[in-house]
Amino acid sequence: MEPSLRSSSYRPTERKLKRTDPALHETIQRFVESLDMRISQYADINYAIKKFQGKRWYWLSQIGRSGYLVFLPKTPIVWIDEQFKQSYKIQMRVSSTMYEKPSVLIASLNLGDGLLRLEDAWFLSGKNLVNNPFTQRWDNLLETYSLLYKYDSALQQGLRIEPAVYESLESIKNIQKMPNVLIAQGEDDARRLRVQMQPQRAEPQPQVPQPRAEPKAPKPAPRPPPRPEQVSKPDPRSVQSEAFAIPHPEYPDTYELVIDGVKKGFAAVQDLDLSKRLKLCGNKIRVKIEWNPEFSMYEINDTY
Repeated sequence: MEPSLRSSSYRPTERKLKRTDPALHETIQRFVESLDMRISQYADINYAIKKFQGKRWYWLSQIGRSGYLVFLPKTPIVWIDEQFKQSYKIQMRVSSTMYEKPSVLIASLNLGDGLLRLEDAWFLSGKNLVNNPFTQRWDNLLETYSLLYKYDSALQQGLRIEPAVYESLESIKNIQKMPNVLIAQGEDDARRLRVQMQPQRAEPQPQVPQPRAEPKAPKPAPRPPPRPEQVSKPDPRSVQSEAFAIPHPEYPDTYELVIDGVKKGFAAVQDLDLSKRLKLCGNKIRVKIEWNPEFSMYEINDTY
């Protein structure tokens, strides 16, 4: 697979794309939601490593925001982010056949660099490709880009539209600077992983001066500790059952967990019904959680 198309040098200046009106935004959102498929899910490095074993994966660095590039009959071309918060009209010259039946490409938009990066093809001319292997979907995307799209600098007003450059997962060991977030795409997966590569740093605690201790009388020798079979201490994480979940400002179905006022990292939601209920609960949600030792992270099981 050679998904590589690089552009010439450019000067990064933020492009002013035209936002969609509320009615068009709602139309695009309803159509994408009817596909009942999310682009990605959050994963820490431990979970990702288990997923990678024995399978073929590719990776991308993260740029801008990921979303859907949607072509509908008698409708402007629209890019909408995966959280459905923002959408823009995209001026690009494509064959009229792209407007005959719905098509949905996965694309990341970086306004600062003026780049719309095409990353996957889920629907083309009304045909569902989600269950096809990724390399097949990618070949379909490259064929569409090569045959049905024509670069038009005046129409695009400086916005570059080009395919992504995927690398094999094995090549990650050769890069000099590890990205904070790695986008991992599996050969047999439609939904990809957003892998947190850099561990989160704990917030430094202020150093409080301690009073000088007075000398104390010697203590008697301590008793020997009880034998292991006499005491069984559970993992304190396994008994946690309640936390507050705060939605991630950018990634869908990803929540920051706060337990007893302390941030405990992120948790991803896999169940679609629970995902829909959480979206209706506001910005700070009281949830039931359970520690998953297999993936070394908490899971959100329900709301209170």
